[in-house]
Amino acid sequence: MSDTTPPEFDAEDTPVGDEVGHSPRVVLVAIDFSDPSRKALHWALELARVVPCHLHTVHVVDKRWRLSDLRADIDALRAEMVDVHDAAAAELAPLVDADARRWLGSLHEHVTVGDPAGEIIALGKEISADMIVVGSHGGDALERLLVGSVARKVVRDASCPVVVVKSA
Repeated sequence: MSDTTPPEFDAEDTPVGDEVGHSPRVVLVAIDFSDPSRKALHWALELARVVPCHLHTVHVVDKRWRLSDLRADIDALRAEMVDVHDAAAAELAPLVDADARRWLGSLHEHVTVGDPAGEIIALGKEISADMIVVGSHGGDALERLLVGSVARKVVRDASCPVVVVKSA
């Protein structure tokens, strides 16, 4: 962790308390273990140094059910999902070091299964997030058109402000 504030973030210009309603208290960070999502987490941790908050991280296992899944052995499917969930939870834990855990209001780690954008938005609503932070992979226009962008969908559909941290 560096001692710098997030990019383009000036603590002296940040309203405190009721000056603009309230400062972010619940911040949700989407993590897919890529460099952009790690940068998003770093940004959120630097924000938390200046603005006290409760930090939630979420990793979404991108699993969209297909007809063939209905024919699969349900016990094997359950075991596979438990393994995937446990692996993601184990990978989330070390992303926030012990020092940062001491000065955070609290840290909550979530692992969900489904459509990434939809799950991020739903969790944001469930925890009453004041802000969602996501990394952006960028990609070219054709890729965004064909595949879509999780960050773009979250920005479009979230009920709270969304900070997009660019990969470069």
